[in-house]
Amino acid sequence: MSDYEQPTELDFAVGSLITVRPDEDRAAYEEEYESVSAVQDQLRDEGIDIDLLNQPGTQVWEGGLENMGALYQLSRLAAHLERGDDVTEVLEDGPVIYEDLDRAVTDVWDNLAPTRFSHLINLQGINSYYLPVDFERPVWLSFENEEGEEDSAFFGSSYRLQAELAELAPMLVRAGVKEHTDAFRCLELLRTAAETSIQHGLPVIVW
Repeated sequence: MSDYEQPTELDFAVGSLITVRPDEDRAAYEEEYESVSAVQDQLRDEGIDIDLLNQPGTQVWEGGLENMGALYQLSRLAAHLERGDDVTEVLEDGPVIYEDLDRAVTDVWDNLAPTRFSHLINLQGINSYYLPVDFERPVWLSFENEEGEEDSAFFGSSYRLQAELAELAPMLVRAGVKEHTDAFRCLELLRTAAETSIQHGLPVIVW
């Protein structure tokens, strides 16, 4: 597991979606089993075949992102570098999220622009997961939150995220993004999460 002492704005773990083993708390296990089984069925309806019921109560890694702006800046860099844009303004802005969001990113979110970095750029925050299965496009599943309101969860592929980050890293270096910057550290965090997910056959959970 990774050690981080600074407050985090986004947390990551690699582990089972069922957080308890049946011998620890049978009632809680059965409740989570039923919920995760339903998600597994929804994913299969989307063509994603995965066993989410194995290794209950297992967590093998955790990490945290101190600044959500780092993820947003990384997404901006990916979107603009893919288009061949100059990224001086993105670098000068730093890891911040302005009220006026970058159209290069929001057009991907709104499915108005294609991108080969879809599993990275579409990660916007909580209720997000990366699965140790290779599938082309991220999917969103609807669910009802604790307030009884409709919400959606993002599911990306750990394999595709790993491939996207491997392609993006040298592009960042060529664009002058230093390895000690927040955006590059965010890339490394995501890369570790994806690699650990694939190695252990467990999802990345983002909250």
